[in-house]
Amino acid sequence: MTHPRSPVLRWILALCLVAAAQSGQAEPPDPKQVWRTDGGRMTLEIRGDFLPDFGIEVVHRGEPVASRKRLHFTVEQIEAIRIHAPWGIFHSIFQDSGRLTANTDLVLRRGERELRLDRIQIIPGERDGHALFLAMDAEGNHLFTMSHLHVELETETSGFSAANAEVEASAYLAEQLDLPQMAGMPIALGWLDLDLSIPEGAELAGTPPGCTERPIWPQDGQFEADVTLIGMGNVAYQGIQPRTGRIKTAPSATLKNESQADIPWIGHFTQLASYPYMPEDQHPFLVWNIYKIADGRMEMLAASGAKHAFFTVNQQCDLNCNNNHVLWPGCEDTYSSGNNDTSTYQGPRDEIEASVGRWENCGSFFDPECTGGQTDFSGQWLNRLLIDPDEFQQPDTQYFMDAWYVIQYDTNIWNGMGFRPIDPTPSGSGWFMNPGTFSQGPVISQWVAENNTDPMADHDVIIIPSETPAADYPDNMPQGHLRLLVKVTETQPGRYRYNYALQNYDFDRALDGFKIAVPTDAAITDIHFGDVDDNPNNDWVTTVGNGFVSFRAVEGNRLGWFTLFNFEIEIDAAPVDSQVRLDLGQDAVQPELSVETLGPASGSELLFEDRFIDVY
Repeated sequence: MTHPRSPVLRWILALCLVAAAQSGQAEPPDPKQVWRTDGGRMTLEIRGDFLPDFGIEVVHRGEPVASRKRLHFTVEQIEAIRIHAPWGIFHSIFQDSGRLTANTDLVLRRGERELRLDRIQIIPGERDGHALFLAMDAEGNHLFTMSHLHVELETETSGFSAANAEVEASAYLAEQLDLPQMAGMPIALGWLDLDLSIPEGAELAGTPPGCTERPIWPQDGQFEADVTLIGMGNVAYQGIQPRTGRIKTAPSATLKNESQADIPWIGHFTQLASYPYMPEDQHPFLVWNIYKIADGRMEMLAASGAKHAFFTVNQQCDLNCNNNHVLWPGCEDTYSSGNNDTSTYQGPRDEIEASVGRWENCGSFFDPECTGGQTDFSGQWLNRLLIDPDEFQQPDTQYFMDAWYVIQYDTNIWNGMGFRPIDPTPSGSGWFMNPGTFSQGPVISQWVAENNTDPMADHDVIIIPSETPAADYPDNMPQGHLRLLVKVTETQPGRYRYNYALQNYDFDRALDGFKIAVPTDAAITDIHFGDVDDNPNNDWVTTVGNGFVSFRAVEGNRLGWFTLFNFEIEIDAAPVDSQVRLDLGQDAVQPELSVETLGPASGSELLFEDRFIDVY
């Protein structure tokens, strides 16, 4: 039986063909590398927990879906989707191939608007070299996209799995519900599990050229690790915490291994026979924050927990040696925003040694009794980024979300982080984040650029050196990285406000104190400390004396890794080349260090002996 394609569907397929041609994809000459799908099952985890916040009602078979609920649908094949699988490894999907169909019995309603998702067709697509699927209605209108796929080929069971997908609303779906801002918004997580037809004689467990001596881990000392964050596709609303009214948000993320080292991606409480180092279950961690720039300062408003990575899809590779618990050279990986908001993989930050990207499962949040398996979970709200919506309603304010992949023994942390400006806008009781263009690097540079030439501002990059600098990599990794920024404003003739922002990126010991050198005869009219929470009882203690304004941490609120605090004074002394002193803790090899920057006291007025570290 033939199934004619609608004009809209033919147009989308034509675009896919053009994209494939532009990417240089061609059908491999060996037909044994071309596998074909059959029918199977689609699962959608509908976000009934937050879609009602936008006035959207989800109905399945006449029953409302008012929670984060998984629904399963039978998938039938119209035309086989062809998979390129050299050596039994997923490489790509042929964009001119295949159509599937499923009857979901789903209805979306908003006010007087209604959109039925009865009989949908599913076709393959591609974005930035990563496979995706497009869901169409019977007339060829695009309904949603399944992106950020975790694709795996199960050769023993002849199965194709595309898991943990971001299900993004299309512009057409948003228009039908009279909510145009909804276009691109995640509305579900998705899974597509299909049967595979594997050609007779196909290589199912071959060794691609270059894989014989692999993996080569960073600890082997042959290659240094360098993994970059190359995209944050979504900055997505994930609901409102009932008790506090705080907004939950999470980004999607795509990264790339720029090095020749093989990076362990071993999920927590699992092992990989080829990984000989301890702890066994090492993997990256994704963390993210929200900031604002307003009133002459940059402040950090909220912080996530740590998302534990567990699988890498290995796309766009220079070398792929057929294991999804290793990020091979040149490979890219991706995680959806919905997958970055799951109970199983969200944990606290403070268990991680960020300077080397290491974590121990025994005694952790997931396994406090050291059972060897996961016994505790984060539920819907623990270890998430939660922010007071009042923070999003300040005039003349710029907002940003950044994200950073903490990678074991990464030699360049700066390209492993990036950010997007956001423009939070309420809709009903929900929020659209309206993210702008992604940029790689630390977001703090949006306040004062690293190459700043303004005489009233400064940006210093601080590297706290290794305790064993003469050792071989990776035992010579720095203890941590900091950035200290300052802006000086003349608030009235002869009076100056010094706004310092200090961000600790991966100094595990955390910081205990911050001192600003001041002239002993100067008049100080204001002192301000800013941290991430709104609890005044844990603010740092400030004192003035002996030529300093000193800020001292209180118990439970040290300046931990990937966190920014503010330290400010207003004083009748103009800016000069000066120093501030950082307290690294009495157990540090160097408990205190000085950093050259702008301040109100010149070097000749300082009353302490300088000890400097590398500042760039």
